[in-house]
Amino acid sequence: MRKRDSDILLLKRELEGLQRENSRLNKQIKSKQSVNKRDKVFAVPKEFITARQSELLELFKVASTLVHDFARSITSLVISSDNCIGRADAAEQSWNRNSLEAYLSRTMLGTRTEEREEAFEIDAVRFDRIMRFRDPLDALMQYPSSSFSRFCQTRYLAAVSSEIEAAIFRNLDQRAFVSRGGHPSTWFYRAFATMARSAWALHVVMAKYCSAGQSVRMFYARRGSKYAEEYMESVAAPASGCVAFTVTPGVKVGDTVVACMVFLCDPQDANNVQ
Repeated sequence: MRKRDSDILLLKRELEGLQRENSRLNKQIKSKQSVNKRDKVFAVPKEFITARQSELLELFKVASTLVHDFARSITSLVISSDNCIGRADAAEQSWNRNSLEAYLSRTMLGTRTEEREEAFEIDAVRFDRIMRFRDPLDALMQYPSSSFSRFCQTRYLAAVSSEIEAAIFRNLDQRAFVSRGGHPSTWFYRAFATMARSAWALHVVMAKYCSAGQSVRMFYARRGSKYAEEYMESVAAPASGCVAFTVTPGVKVGDTVVACMVFLCDPQDANNVQ
């Protein structure tokens, strides 16, 4: 009787383990499907390299939305693989989700000096070589030495930490492959490359816009600053308190301002934000 009870308990634990793994894989499949749907409609014509203000703002919207979606996908996958994170209360989950998006926004949408200089030199032909592919992985395979390829390699290693990749996949195979200069043909890296291509395109178009003597800049709300509706939009209602951190930067093109997305907190808590 004891042996049978022990066997039943063991089988029950194995079943629970399989159910957790199935749940995690189902979420991965759903994320893959949503990425594929977005990828079919994402396209930026080469005319964007001589973008008008409205087109530049639309490209910024696309890039920031894809960063948002990728952050949500990572959060969902990590939660499904870690019961402790999944049991966190709503406030803590909101904090974690938005702080991850804030980090990804700075990593993907921010530019470095050498990248700005390189972006100035990209002409319409080289721009179109990357943007004409429906699947960004095809662009990476076709042009492995391109500016976009280098952008993906450096940004992936910065955006997707080893802890995150290990939590989702139980290994660091993709990170190792990217570190060696490759681009893995996986649904997760395709999701990343889709986001990365929009960010890369935004950098190129912004550089060209500036080189034409136009004014464009991204901006962030300073931690602890009072909420200002003209320049900020809260990620959650009500919009009161002060800024804990900027989730998505704003952009100013000429006289047009797109507000930055901010996570608010009580004024007394602002100094405790890391």
